[in-house]
Amino acid sequence: MGQKSKADRYGLKEIIIKNYAYGKNTVAFVTEQLNEELKQKGLILTVSREAVRRVVRSHEEQVSEIRKNIEASKAIAEIFRDHPGTEMAEGTIALLAGMIGESARNTEVAPDASMSDLINDLTKLHNLQLKFSQYRTKATDALNKAKEKIKAELQQSIQNDPELIERLCKIVDEAKVK
Repeated sequence: MGQKSKADRYGLKEIIIKNYAYGKNTVAFVTEQLNEELKQKGLILTVSREAVRRVVRSHEEQVSEIRKNIEASKAIAEIFRDHPGTEMAEGTIALLAGMIGESARNTEVAPDASMSDLINDLTKLHNLQLKFSQYRTKATDALNKAKEKIKAELQQSIQNDPELIERLCKIVDEAKVK
């Protein structure tokens, strides 16, 4: 890994981002303001415009990623709006797993607890996905058993009208849960 920037070494990122105020101030203005603050604190330290620009660009990229994730969450919520809760939960879990995976790829992580936390979170999400899959299978099996039971009871009740039995069985077979 390369050398850390001055902004990282001296904890100036938060100050730079605060002074930048989401684009209300220019990089040149923020650089001058930061260097003036450092000078007033008695530090013999200056930060270049390029260093400030890199911090601002990195911050804007992070904000952009967060906005993309919010938009993806809204899109998933819209897609699953009229669907059962299990489908919505599965979609949400898939989105979270993707976000955690993306975070793991983009984060510079030393071999410490943070990487193991990410792996633990992914494992928990995977287990949740498995449980939802099992619940869906059980629900589908229960629905099919209920359909068969209804068909059998209908056949027993209206044995005199085979055409009606056939139409009713077709209706039950085509029934879907919304």
